[in-house]
Order: sequence, then C-alpha cells, then structure tokens
Amino acid sequence: MFATKSASRAVSWNRVWFFTGVAVVSNLVIFAIGSIAGADWLAQGQTLQAIGWYFVVGASVVPLLLAAVVTGLLARVWRGAPLVLAWVGLAFGVLTAPAGLFAAPQLGTGLALASMHIVAGIAWFFAIRPRAVA
Repeated sequence: MFATKSASRAVSWNRVWFFTGVAVVSNLVIFAIGSIAGADWLAQGQTLQAIGWYFVVGASVVPLLLAAVVTGLLARVWRGAPLVLAWVGLAFGVLTAPAGLFAAPQLGTGLALASMHIVAGIAWFFAIRPRAVA
C-alpha cells in the first residue's frame, strides 16, 4: 500500500545536511592526518591518479545527498525504506573500505581511504535512519 504524506517526510533533511557536514569535516581531518603522516594520495584507477582535498569533499557530499534523494523518493511508497537503506548504506561503507587499500599502492593512503569509506557509512546511517518517536 502507498504510504501517507507524513511518511514522505521520513528523510530529515536537517539531519542529512548535518551528517554530510560531519562526514566532510571528518574525512578532511583524515586527509590532513594522512598528509602529515606521509600519505602520497595516489590511487590506482585506470591510471594512477592524485587525490586532492576537493576530491575528498566531492566524494563525501555527492553520494550522501544523491542517496538521500533516492531514499526520500522511495519513502513515499515504502515506509521501511529509510531504516533498510540506513543499514544497507552502513554495510556498503564498511564492506567497500578494503577498496581503498587495494586502490592505493601506499599503505598510509590506503588506510586513510578505507577510513573515509567507514566514516561515510556511519554518517549515512545516522543521517537517514528513522528516529524513535517517544
């Protein structure tokens, strides 16, 4: 059955913006710590690419906001979407963390990138999960 209009507000945009900001700041702190520790910020795609702070910001903001829009649209027809997708996003962030290790030839860069995946997954979880109603 279709959800009511109140269910379409299942995504709290204040929380999405707040936790997206938390993810950006946290990932920039990880970037700074990695830089101080000597990370070279090179990652292997089809070619070896340098990762700058601007990439960290974009890779934190764009996926979280796009996923929140999709979740908001799904919540209009499926009440359980925010709860299910909160867990899916957390699992995705944690399970894709090793990709950072495989993409970076240097261990420091790989560990930092893996940490950023986990931060994004945690931020997503807290941004999108439904809050308990008292």
